[in-house]
Amino acid sequence: MKRFLAAFVVVLLAALLFPPAVRVRGSSMPFNVGIVKKSIVFLYYQKGKDFEVGTGFLVDIPSKADPNQSFVAIVTARHIVDPKWAGCSWANPQEIYARVNVKNFKVGQKEDGTDDVPLGLVNAGKNVWYASPNDRVDVAVIPVGSTHVEQLLNNDVRFIPVADFATKAETENYKVGIGDQIVTAGLVPALLDAQRNYPAFKFGRISNIPEEPIYMKCTLTEAGKALPRDVWLLAGNFVGGNSGSPVYLLPPVPSALHRVMLIGIIAGAIPDVDLGQMVPSEYVFDVIQAHYPTANLYRGHSEHSIMK
Repeated sequence: MKRFLAAFVVVLLAALLFPPAVRVRGSSMPFNVGIVKKSIVFLYYQKGKDFEVGTGFLVDIPSKADPNQSFVAIVTARHIVDPKWAGCSWANPQEIYARVNVKNFKVGQKEDGTDDVPLGLVNAGKNVWYASPNDRVDVAVIPVGSTHVEQLLNNDVRFIPVADFATKAETENYKVGIGDQIVTAGLVPALLDAQRNYPAFKFGRISNIPEEPIYMKCTLTEAGKALPRDVWLLAGNFVGGNSGSPVYLLPPVPSALHRVMLIGIIAGAIPDVDLGQMVPSEYVFDVIQAHYPTANLYRGHSEHSIMK
């Protein structure tokens, strides 16, 4: 008995002094979660004593002339950079900040775990970001200049390839519709006090695809009238700050014939009923195509795709 107790004590001490390595489980998602997570930027600008916040994501748009060269843009919801268009009472921002994570961060360090990239939205009185000619489309594409691209590359970021965007033919061929599963990643305002950006992945399903515009107000408390928007409805728990998040389709069995693809961006939430609104990615692609005529805009499977 004494020998047993002595052996037990030795084993116990060994377990305490030399604990087994913690196994970090990888994601079971059929796409590269790390790329999506690092492509998310938290957008904000000063609004009085508070901040207006939203989500955006970094997109890599390859050049047609030189495969080694790319354009970089941030895709987000238009109402974030153009609140006047959305019927809000406050002025449009002249500049917005994209908050990204720094490299080599260690938990407990006093230094900031994020870096702020300033993006001018107006030059000589004109917007330097791009919108859809369809005034019912809640999409903005913000080009990122070479200086700020360099700043981004010094941080812990990745880029979503434009090849990930779904084509209209694909959504029709796959019969994308009510009940299909989706995943988004975006800002959660309650986590803004953390030292790092922690994009929250949320899961839901396509709830409906209205044949008519859905009317949206700036906020529930704003006195302005609701304005028509071309959106799909998503079943899921969405909150303020999620606007601008990328929405990926999760096919039941990803394959060469049925890929994981970006089908839209979050445009807003409908409070108290667990519904979100999504702008189809075809509208986003149309804006990119109109303003990047020298880009290689191939969409489909590629070596840079986020699909595993």
